[in-house]
Amino acid sequence: EAEERAKERKKGKKKKKGGGAGGAARPSQEPEEGAEAPSEADAAEAAKKAEEERMIRLLEKCHEERIRFGITAASQAAASAVVAEAVRLDAEADEAEEEAEADKEALAAAEAALDEARAARDARRAAA
Repeated sequence: EAEERAKERKKGKKKKKGGGAGGAARPSQEPEEGAEAPSEADAAEAAKKAEEERMIRLLEKCHEERIRFGITAASQAAASAVVAEAVRLDAEADEAEEEAEADKEALAAAEAALDEARAARDARRAAA
């Protein structure tokens, strides 16, 4: 049913609703006295149908865009591979930066230890 509506919409036609004379005045849409207002279930069903229609239109638009831009399964797979490679290289770069930072900290610690050792040596020589 949803596909039929989508096709009809695409063609620009609307299904005619049955009943009633063509140009005759229709009764008011407001509920008559004593008639119940639409239930929550009816409102939920209407919202569900509206959401389905919105999703169908979105899928149609996406499909048309894929065609317009020449997106195929192969081109999409190739693009995904490029993105995966970029993510891998980014992760490697992050790891290299972390290693460089760790090396920098280790070098600073080694230089501080060397300075302490030299100071201790100089103190021993001065005391002797």
